[in-house]
Amino acid sequence: MSGATDGSSRVVFRPRRARVVVYLCALALLVALTWIAIALPSGGVHPWGLGSRVAMVLTALAIVFLLHRLASVRVVASDKGVEVVNVVGRRQLAWPQIVGIRLGQDDAWLVLDLDDGEAMQAMGIARSEGPASQEQARQFARLVNEHSRTPRDD
Repeated sequence: MSGATDGSSRVVFRPRRARVVVYLCALALLVALTWIAIALPSGGVHPWGLGSRVAMVLTALAIVFLLHRLASVRVVASDKGVEVVNVVGRRQLAWPQIVGIRLGQDDAWLVLDLDDGEAMQAMGIARSEGPASQEQARQFARLVNEHSRTPRDD
C-alpha cells in the first residue's frame, strides 16, 4: 500500500500483505485451538476438564491479540507530525525531529534518524512488501522534506 489518505492531510502507511497473512494466521489459530479444546476427550485415562479447555481458548485469544498488535503497526503522517505505532509502543514525533530516513537492504523496516541521535524503527513501512515498500519510503521522505523546511530569512 503506498499510503492511504482519508481526505485530509493525513497519510497512513501500513504493510498490506503482512496484515492479510497475520490476520489469516490468527483466524486459523483461533479456530484450530478452539476446535481442539472442544474435541479433546473428556473421559479416559487423561481426560480434559473444563479448566484445560478454557485455558486453551484463552491461550489462543492471547496469541491472536499479539498477532493483532503485529498487524496494527503503522506510520501516520499529518500536518501536526508523525505517529509511529509499533508492536509494543506508540510515539508522536514533530516533523523537525526527523532528520533522516532509510530503508536499506539490511533493514526490515523504515528507520527514522532523529535529531537526538536515536534511530527509531517504523514498522509501518516494511521491506517485506517488496517494491511497494520502496514507494512508501519515497513518499514518506517527500513528506519529511516538505514538513521539515524552514522559511529562509532574506
